[in-house]
Amino acid sequence: MVNIINSVDLIIVNDKNQVLLAKHTEEEMGFKNTWSIPGGGCENNETFEEALHREIQEELGCEIKWRKYFKSFIMRFREESIVRAVYFYGKIEGDIKLNHELSEYKWFDLNDEILSLDFAFNQKDVIKDFMVFYKNRE
Repeated sequence: MVNIINSVDLIIVNDKNQVLLAKHTEEEMGFKNTWSIPGGGCENNETFEEALHREIQEELGCEIKWRKYFKSFIMRFREESIVRAVYFYGKIEGDIKLNHELSEYKWFDLNDEILSLDFAFNQKDVIKDFMVFYKNRE
């Protein structure tokens, strides 16, 4: 039987048109020392928005100032799971205080250099799509 996992992630932007990425510390799912967009899995009976606010608070210690839907991806994860990842973009407020799952964070310019990073999951593809979207936004 295939397990369906819902996850939410926030592409955090700043006033310099940079995005915030965080580096994983744990070997969870084989992504130690990879960069990723902050977020995580939905808990039972949580909406995507509730899960997003909870995950950003847990991982970064921050509140979401505003957010908008960006796009969803569905991907196979190992043999037993399908992940539906829902991506938002927006801004946060408050001082960043990383939890134990993350070792560091950094703001990156939206250019080709960001694509040379070692990303978790399929997030390099997400960033590629976001670069095009963000450049062409109104």
